[in-house]
Parts: sequence; structure tokens; C-alpha cells
Amino acid sequence: MVTGTPMRNAQHAALDVFLGKWTARGMSYGGTGHSGDVPKSNGEPWVSTHEGAWHTGSFFLVQDERADIAGSRFDTLSILGVDPQTGRYFARSFENHGFYRHYRLTRTGKVWTLTGDMERATTTFADNNRTQNIEWEWKRGDAWIPLCDRIAVRVD
Repeated sequence: MVTGTPMRNAQHAALDVFLGKWTARGMSYGGTGHSGDVPKSNGEPWVSTHEGAWHTGSFFLVQDERADIAGSRFDTLSILGVDPQTGRYFARSFENHGFYRHYRLTRTGKVWTLTGDMERATTTFADNNRTQNIEWEWKRGDAWIPLCDRIAVRVD
């Protein structure tokens, strides 16, 4: 249990890299025919926009994404923050197909990593934090295989 009032700190400020409006393009490889043998053989085009903004108080960053994957809608609402009990980053994700995910979020320089039980992602910032190189993987049996990759560019 947290005692006292949470204090905003440098960890919160580091999340600023996710702020703003972004457009992304890439490929999605997750499908029923997806295998570890040829993991990128069934890629479908990914086009999306997302926006990151601080929730009131600037303790939690809200990211809203609208994606089209070969004509199918995939929308995700995510909340990123710092757990005041542990001092560790976290991310919670809710998507339009009814799934909810809880991820551990870590940072090493310009690389942010989301890690869940069945999915993980690496976002590498470049071009003075105006480009995100995003690579998702998912666990199929004991192996991690590509789920999607895309490049997001900040538009504001």
C-alpha cells in the first residue's frame, strides 16, 4: 500500500517521448497460419495513427491507437505509468476485440521494452525522438516469433 501522496519524478518525465500524434506503417504477421518456420511469410499491411497525452496530474500517459490491418480494425487504448510502490514502469492495454494486457515496461536509453506473458515489444526512438521503430513478438509454444513491425513518425 502506498503511503503519502505519489510524487512525479524523472521517470514520469521520461515517458514524454510517447507524447504527440503519430502515424505508422508496417506489416502484421499474426494470423492463424503464422508459424516459426517462415514467420514473416503471411504479412499484411499495417497502417495506424496513435496519440499520447498525459492524463490530468501527469502521472499516467494515455495512448490511443487506431489501426487498419489489411481492412480489419484493431484499436488499442494503453495506459503507461510508474508504480509508486515499486518504482517500476508498467503498461496496461485494452483493445477492441475484448483483450486486456498487463506489461512490464523497461527503458534502456532510447529503447523501451514491453514484456507480457505471451507478447513483447521493443520501441526504439530515433531522429530526436520523432521516429519510433516498433517490433512486436508473440509466444508460440516455446518460441518468440514476429507479430508485427512498423515505423511511427511524429506528425505534430
